[in-house]
Order: sequence, then structure tokens, then C-alpha cells
Amino acid sequence: MATTLQFVDDSTLLNPRDAQRVKNMARLFFASFWCIIFTGSVRKWILPHISVLYLLQDVPIFFSYLYALRSGLFTRTYLFISLIGLSMMLTLQSLAQIIIIGNSVFVAIIGLHHYLFYWPMLLIFPLCLTEHYRRNFVRWNLWLSLPMSLLVLAQALSPKNAWVNRTSEGEAFGLPGVEVARVSGTFNFVAFFAPWVAMAVALCLGEWLVRKDRRVIQNRLLLSLSTFACTLMVFISGSRATILLAVIATLGAFVASILLGSGRAIVVILGFCLALPLAAGLTYFVSPVEFNTVQERLTGEGGKADAQSRVLGGFYGFLVDPPFSLIGAGIGMGVDASHVGDVNTYNFTYNLSEGDTIRNVMELGTPVGLTYLMFRFSFLFGTVFVAIRIVRSGSSPHVLPMALVLFVMGWSVDMTRAATMTSTQIMIGYAFIMGVQRYPDRHTLHDLGYDLSMSSA
Repeated sequence: MATTLQFVDDSTLLNPRDAQRVKNMARLFFASFWCIIFTGSVRKWILPHISVLYLLQDVPIFFSYLYALRSGLFTRTYLFISLIGLSMMLTLQSLAQIIIIGNSVFVAIIGLHHYLFYWPMLLIFPLCLTEHYRRNFVRWNLWLSLPMSLLVLAQALSPKNAWVNRTSEGEAFGLPGVEVARVSGTFNFVAFFAPWVAMAVALCLGEWLVRKDRRVIQNRLLLSLSTFACTLMVFISGSRATILLAVIATLGAFVASILLGSGRAIVVILGFCLALPLAAGLTYFVSPVEFNTVQERLTGEGGKADAQSRVLGGFYGFLVDPPFSLIGAGIGMGVDASHVGDVNTYNFTYNLSEGDTIRNVMELGTPVGLTYLMFRFSFLFGTVFVAIRIVRSGSSPHVLPMALVLFVMGWSVDMTRAATMTSTQIMIGYAFIMGVQRYPDRHTLHDLGYDLSMSSA
């Protein structure tokens, strides 16, 4: 008869002082997570037209930085030193832009916030994500998928101008050419909804890769319902990016199953792949117009050309599209919040580039912009290799599908123009992966000889 593992708060393995710091930081981590989830609903349904609420999640993040400074958690790791150098470089460039091209001080401050404020999350949140708190994170995401899917279903079945489909501006964003809303759950727009859904899919698939006695959701029916809910949200989102990210998560889970050497895991992921067409077909019964529109955008000549242009542009457009410039257009010039009340400026800078990496080079100038992107890309590649090593060690297999999702998002998806809703989610996902690196699952601790003390943080 199989023995069910009992998971307790593994911060008790730390010394009392470190254990208390882990608990305090974990409270701030989850406060940040829930602020991200509810920012959209608070802003678009309760207090619309108030853009400052996009900074709601910044409050617990800011207090986590203060607590880390007070507790001495910021230490001289390579990432910390790199972020200090990056901050100095961007700050000096922003000062040069203010002096030379007359960039607004207000715009520059917002730009620096979007470029730099969220990176330090990677220095402190992994310190609190012991196995206990990681399991809580997985549990909350999978449970949340159930009510979120009902909300998304209600949005898909409702007219575009229905209250449930409203954004903070009062109107839903529709699919091109049809009166069907792009559903976004509690988030304000599908671009902010996609990262959460994709990471929820990655966590669901990761749960299927581990033995039943090690799963966070050990009830197979509940796990199946969560998986179905996540899959349903992907296909009725009306977003090609969301569908692509879910496919990337599935690919990551399949690679993880091979690395684990588990025939059962491989069969489970292949079964999930076979079920995807059924889930896509279900979308037709929910909203035939949306199904046909998304199908046309994915398979039609115009849709394929547009998708190819976006993918290739996001992959290398930053090298060929921006004209060479030493000084750039000005940091923050592509950030929505910097153009409140100035429609003409907003229209100009949005057309600067819809692609985030292209915008980075245009804003920062070619030398500084490419340096920033090389730092960003190096981190993305490095984390994928870390995730592969984690899975091969037998620890949390959730990290590889999540790492691939975050890699695609971090390469070209918005991390600066709307960073309050996208970059925060990306950083929380990376904190989860780095937490596994720091605190491997307990069944591998003795094999790895891992040091749980925070003194080397």
C-alpha cells in the first residue's frame, strides 16, 4: 500500500531567525501575487479610469525591498552586482537624454521604474519560496483556475458591450472584424491575462509529471478539472499569443517527461496533446464566431503572414528595425503611463514600436539598448538551463514548462511599456524557479547535499 507523503513547513529546517524571515517575506510574496490578480478587477469594475491602480502590486513589492534591506537579505551575488551595473547605466543614459534631447523628467522616472523596479524581486522572493510555499503557490493557482474559467466562459457567452466584458476604459477589446470580446478574466486585457493562464497551464502539467503522492493536488478529479479549466481558458481567450504560450508549456512538459525517464509521464503528456483538439472543438460550441475568427487568424493567409511578421520581428527585429542612435528617443517614451493627458504624444510613441525589444533599442539608443537586451537574454537562457538541471535532479518538474513560457514572454513580450502587469508576473514565475534551485524538493536534498541556510543568499 502506497504511503502518502506528509508535507510540512520546511522553513522549520532553517534556524529560527532565518525561518521567521522566510515567513515574513512569503507573506509579501503572496500579497504581491494577489494584488496582481485583483488589480484588473479593482480597476476595471470598481474604480475604472484610475490608472494609478496599476501600481497596486508595487506596494507589497516595495515593502519587501524595505524588509530585505532591513534584514540584510540583499547580498553580493552575481545577479545583484549585474543589476547594480544595469541601474547605473540606464540612469546615466536617462540623464543624458534629459540634458541632450530634452526628455521629460517625469517620463524618464516612469521609464526607469518600468525598466528597473521589478528585477530585484529575483533577489529576495526566491529566499522565501521553500517547498512549502511553492506548493501553496501551485495550489492557489490551480484552485483559482476554476472560478476564473467560469468568469472567462461568462465573458465569451456575453455580448461585447456587456458589463462583464468591460475594461477600465469602459469598452471591451474585440477580435478584429467581429463583435466578440477578447476575454481576459479578472485582468484588464488579454495581454495581461495570457501570462497567468500560460503559467497555470505549466503548473498543471507539472503536477501530472510527479507521482500522485507528491502532488499538491492529489485528488485526480480536481486536478483534471483544473487542467480542463486552464485549457478551456486558452482556447476561448481569442488570443493567438495565449495559445502559443500554452503550446510552449506543453512542449516543455514533454521534454521534462523525457528527462525524468518516466514512461507514465510521457504517456500523460501525449494524452494531453491528443486532448487539445477536443478542447479546441469545444470552443466552437461556446462561441462559433470566435472560433472561426481565431482559426482564420491562425490559418488564413493574412493571419499567417501577420503572425510570421510578429514572431520574426520579435525574434530579431531589435537588430534590424531601429535606426542607429547613440542617445535614443528617450527612456519611458513607449510607456503608456507617461503619456496620460497627451494623446498626440501617446499615438506617436505607441507607433514607435509595438514590439518590446525593438522599443527598448529605440528608447535607450543602440549601444545601451542592445546591452540591456543582452543582459535580459542571458538571464532567460541561463534560467532554461537551470530548469533542465532541476528536472534532471528529480526535483520539481513544473519549472521546465514554466521556464520555456517565461523565455518566450521575456524575449519579446511587453516587459517595459506595461510592466506593472506583465513584468511582475514574469518575475514571480522566475522567483518560483529560482526558489526550487535554492530549496530543492526534500526527497532530493540528501542526494544533492544542499545547504538550506540563508547565510549564502
